[in-house]
Amino acid sequence: MKALGTHIVCELSGCGVDRLTDIDGVRKMMVEAAKAANATIMESAFHRFEPQGVSGTVILAESHLSIHTWPEKGYAAMDFYTCGDHTDPWLACEYAAKALCAQAMRTTEIKRGIEAGNGSFTHLVTRVLDTAERSA
Repeated sequence: MKALGTHIVCELSGCGVDRLTDIDGVRKMMVEAAKAANATIMESAFHRFEPQGVSGTVILAESHLSIHTWPEKGYAAMDFYTCGDHTDPWLACEYAAKALCAQAMRTTEIKRGIEAGNGSFTHLVTRVLDTAERSA
């Protein structure tokens, strides 16, 4: 099965509240996560909400990484989507979980851009991972 990209949908729970509110820290972590995945960073945009929370995206030559945080819940919702054989979105995901001190990580890997015939494309869920207790 040849797919054009790998998309990881990631739920990080039990994260450090201070890490989820610091826009500069979140930005730096996301850039470093992209580097960990061997991705090519094109640009990024981040916004801090009042009274708390950060949303942001790192645009890659190979697609994107995104994050939305809920510090009051210790939760971060993240997407890691990369195309090509030289990137590994799992490395970005693991980097982010460690950097945010996540106590639990739930992920779904989706292979996207699978030719389905007649010029149409589909996706396939290929891996689900539930790590209820992580060592931070």
